[in-house]
Amino acid sequence: MVSKYKYLLCLIVVSLTGCASLYDTTVEHPDNYHAPVQIDSSYNIDGRFSIVNRQKDYYGNFNWQHESGFDRLSLMSPLGNSVARITVESNIASLETSDGVYRGDDLDSMLTKQLGFSLPINYLHYWVQGVPLPDYPITNSLTSGFSQLNWNVEYLRWQDINHPQIVQVSNGELRIKLLINWQDNTSESK
Repeated sequence: MVSKYKYLLCLIVVSLTGCASLYDTTVEHPDNYHAPVQIDSSYNIDGRFSIVNRQKDYYGNFNWQHESGFDRLSLMSPLGNSVARITVESNIASLETSDGVYRGDDLDSMLTKQLGFSLPINYLHYWVQGVPLPDYPITNSLTSGFSQLNWNVEYLRWQDINHPQIVQVSNGELRIKLLINWQDNTSESK
């Protein structure tokens, strides 16, 4: 019986340590921002996240499937329990939590009401690939990224020349940090 508790305690410590290391990650090379040579029109990524706002810190794991006009983002606790599944298809969003399923065209309001924070998914699908949104000005060049639409987008580490590994986006009230595992995509590139 004691060994079960030791195992559980070790699992919790390892989970929390992994999240803490993501939270404390700093820029590897301060002058490392570069636009990728190519970006993918669709991708399937997973990894870890931390979301910090005034009320609370959130952290866990995620899986994100992106195709033209379709996004499915699953957020899980550090132990793998489902926290939320966000699906956006043809500009209609659905949010599935343990409390129910919510649908509508205002994902930001649904997320804020149900989870206590909102994610800039309409922008984030470009930013995770290392590029600014097309047709929107960059308001400030940062050493490790850029500012766009009142968000600072920073690339703290790159997996390779085309794929950011750690991305941090922040505005005055919210900081989102993603540690991304890029899976081999056989899709066409933009």
